[in-house]
Amino acid sequence: MSFEILNLMGSSVLGAIMQIMGAKANAQAEMMKQLTANHKLEEISRDKVRNNKNSFFQMTRRIIVLSAVFSIIVLPMVAGVFQVPIYIQSEITTGSDWLIFDTRNTAMSWYQVNGIAILSWHKDIILSIIAMYVGSSIAKAK
Repeated sequence: MSFEILNLMGSSVLGAIMQIMGAKANAQAEMMKQLTANHKLEEISRDKVRNNKNSFFQMTRRIIVLSAVFSIIVLPMVAGVFQVPIYIQSEITTGSDWLIFDTRNTAMSWYQVNGIAILSWHKDIILSIIAMYVGSSIAKAK
């Protein structure tokens, strides 16, 4: 086989490989353009929701948050001040685990609590509500 034929075949293979690589690069560039366009549409949609001046929309959000705060946080505290008994559900595990013999039994029991009952998830809810309002005020500050 002569050098010219090898050169022709090598150039053809190299040209095909370069064409495929170019098509792949163009496809990736087009995909990035589409992702950027989709991201811009998402941002526009988010901005519309954030900047919604509809008073019904804002009032609905406030009612939901205030009712959650009242029923989960304020009501148990007020009930404790007025000596209204609060019942808390607790899990009781009895028995033990011996090699192959498992005698553990789990039962749910209700305990009456007098006073203010603040559970561990109250802290999480309060922090979530505060973070939501602080985050939204930071996002509004320009």
